[in-house]
Amino acid sequence: MAPWALFFVLDKFCNHWDLWVYPQTPANISSNAVRHVSVLDANTVSYLQEGGKVLLSLGKGKVKPEMRGEVGVSFSSIFWNTAWTENQKPHTLGILCDPEHAALQQFPTEFHSNWQWWDAMSHSDVVNLNKLSNEIKPIVRVIDDWVTNRSLGLVFEVKVGESNLLISGIDHKNQLDQRPEARQLLTSLMSYMESVDFNPSVSLSLDQVSGIMQ
Repeated sequence: MAPWALFFVLDKFCNHWDLWVYPQTPANISSNAVRHVSVLDANTVSYLQEGGKVLLSLGKGKVKPEMRGEVGVSFSSIFWNTAWTENQKPHTLGILCDPEHAALQQFPTEFHSNWQWWDAMSHSDVVNLNKLSNEIKPIVRVIDDWVTNRSLGLVFEVKVGESNLLISGIDHKNQLDQRPEARQLLTSLMSYMESVDFNPSVSLSLDQVSGIMQ
């Protein structure tokens, strides 16, 4: 599942492109140990209160404006300088992550953006972690505009009471049959959540978590 490189050589000149080849996985990825939801309905709240593991996957337009600071997320970086372009979108500068983190073990990546992150960035909102807790260290961070410099979480984990919750700003629910990167990232996150490695250290209240979404 490691990325491949494709090379073309003409005379002394050479171009190369990275390719990512993922195993064929079903569009409906499920787990007996993890409940995967896109909303916190009454059943999911009860499940959390009983100590269950929950993956909350959101997507573009799902995070309240005040919780994402109207951040314009994009795979491409800021054009020139938002202070000079009247806050023109996008407002972000790619991602930052630890490639060795257990949550990403089945989703090969560098510590920075590359093309396997295009799908995630195109189907996501971020969460302004400064509004929740400065102690949260996201698994995948989106780098904010240097003018505002907010702590923006794309994928992060918290404890809610005795339960473990992983929040992803990425849509892991829709059109997965057409999104192999999303399927593979979801597979990696679910595998992590099923393991003993999934043990968040920062706690949030249920009200704080509910307040993230529209």
